[in-house]
Amino acid sequence: MKALYLGELELVGRALLPQLEQAGYTVYCGDPDPAQHYELVVDNASASATEVRALVAGIGHHAAHYVLLSGSRVYPAFFRLRPWCEDEIDVSLDLFPSLPPAVLAARATERELRLLSRGRFPITILRPAEVEGPDAPKGITGWFVDRILDGGLIVLPEGDLPTYRHVSADDLARAIVTVAGRKEAFDRALNVASQALLGYWGHAAMVRDALGLPLRYGYVPAWRWRAAGLSLPMGELASSSFIESSPILHQLGWRPGDTFEFVSTLARHCAEHRQAGDQAVIARERQVLHEAEAVTLYTPAVAAAPAPQHKTRQWSLRAWGGRPASLTLERMDDVQTFPAPLVKVCALTLTAAEECFLRGEYQQQGDRTIGHNALLQVVQPGASSLSFGAMMLPLSTLPCDDPECPWCCNGYHAVLGIGCGGYGWGICTTPPSHLIPAPAELGMVVLLADPLACLLDALSAALADDPGPVWIAGRSFEAALVAWLAQDAGRPVLHVDRLGWAHAEFPTQAIDQALEQVRTGVRAAPTLAVDFSGSGDVTWPLAHALRAGSSLHVRRRPLGLPYGIHCHVLPAAAATRALLEAAIGTLQRWSLYRNIDARVGPAVPLDIYWDALLPSPFSLPWLEDKA
Repeated sequence: MKALYLGELELVGRALLPQLEQAGYTVYCGDPDPAQHYELVVDNASASATEVRALVAGIGHHAAHYVLLSGSRVYPAFFRLRPWCEDEIDVSLDLFPSLPPAVLAARATERELRLLSRGRFPITILRPAEVEGPDAPKGITGWFVDRILDGGLIVLPEGDLPTYRHVSADDLARAIVTVAGRKEAFDRALNVASQALLGYWGHAAMVRDALGLPLRYGYVPAWRWRAAGLSLPMGELASSSFIESSPILHQLGWRPGDTFEFVSTLARHCAEHRQAGDQAVIARERQVLHEAEAVTLYTPAVAAAPAPQHKTRQWSLRAWGGRPASLTLERMDDVQTFPAPLVKVCALTLTAAEECFLRGEYQQQGDRTIGHNALLQVVQPGASSLSFGAMMLPLSTLPCDDPECPWCCNGYHAVLGIGCGGYGWGICTTPPSHLIPAPAELGMVVLLADPLACLLDALSAALADDPGPVWIAGRSFEAALVAWLAQDAGRPVLHVDRLGWAHAEFPTQAIDQALEQVRTGVRAAPTLAVDFSGSGDVTWPLAHALRAGSSLHVRRRPLGLPYGIHCHVLPAAAATRALLEAAIGTLQRWSLYRNIDARVGPAVPLDIYWDALLPSPFSLPWLEDKA
């Protein structure tokens, strides 16, 4: 069997050629020979419609199977809750001029190959995530290696950082061999990615552990980062690499390798064969950090050993205020002793309140069990009127309305999981006065009740005051809830952010463009603004767009925002039982005509609890213990 490989001979080529030879192919490289018939053509060279057209013309009809290595760039680079699947776009149609040039080029290349191959030869398009390997030391892993070896300081911009996946060159090569000549893969586009969801924090921690060197993080305002001309690995397109490997690959027997082992090996290779890094860029990063006010350096704890297999459903999710890396899960061999009623934590969410606690943005600090918004099941009612198996929501604000409540009799004001211990327990106790029945028909959607109660508390009066436009910044699940509240009040809604983002239900416009439209009279100024972005680059123009005397509500005040701009900070948890019950009623009403199920999920396994803090556009993930 003859195989033709077109493209660079390093990275993918170096990994692919031996595997093709092992599979029984005689491999040719370089320009195609029109007189030859190839059982397999692997195109790792075409980056435009013109290039793929020229290669196909050179091969003619002499290809039994044509495999194009495209890329994840065909997917838009905006934050998503779920990884991209190949059936979510149609490159034959989705060629909007507004897309970035890299996206348009990737889609045009795929589209041209589909047009050229019809009725002539079968094709398979592979869309790999960011490809890394020993021949690409300046990939994202090498980026971390340079900084860890040069003092162990990683400087990152504040705000949402992308979630992404990558794939090793060896895994991609095995995917090519797996689909070669397989009819199941003919005329299909297939994603190829590792199983691990990566972020800059976790990726750097793996590199740190592989090298055995200390690591610190420093955060600077995003505007300072961009003003210094700095960029992150993969740049603005990192989020397009957040893709899901295709089921067809798994059905054909392909499996990706272990991500931790791959990153560790690659990190050590990059360190041993270190090339001269861009010291000027590293120096500029640290200069920007030095110039930023009130800088806090975070030092992650050394990676813990794998948790032992647990014998009980008892666990504790604990953290120290102001120390993000202190968030740890402890599995316990024995169920802790608590007074009745006992409840089992079926689902737990980590929202902006927990993030603020981890970042040290609340006055109180200390080690405590975190989590204030949970779905609980009664497992031991005791002498209370609760029923065994009943599903409940907790009122997490102290004190409650019951003067006899053992938690609230001292009048102490706090939010569970922030000012004191919370619901990051497998099995714990809660007084009946802090439990509200969760309607069965809502399912996991009931987890939206507590954040919705906070929004009702803060915004109900403002929404009823004026019929003017409401601007909502940020792509959190709360932004979707505010949009629905504003629509119920008859208010026009505009979603804004630093960049424009496509979304089927909540399309988002760039804030600078929206502000310019207000200044030129094209768009009416908002009379209410709610900002969930936490970015000064968004809050500043949002405040200037507001009509004089209007309200600006924020989840947290961005660093560097002048105090001359007045903001109302949204509450962290539902203040009263009545507000929580009103929120549940609102969710029941919305369920009749809105797709509220799409505003929650996915379920994150408890053992990878950090994923519950990943950016989740317009949806709320929850932790669950399936053990």
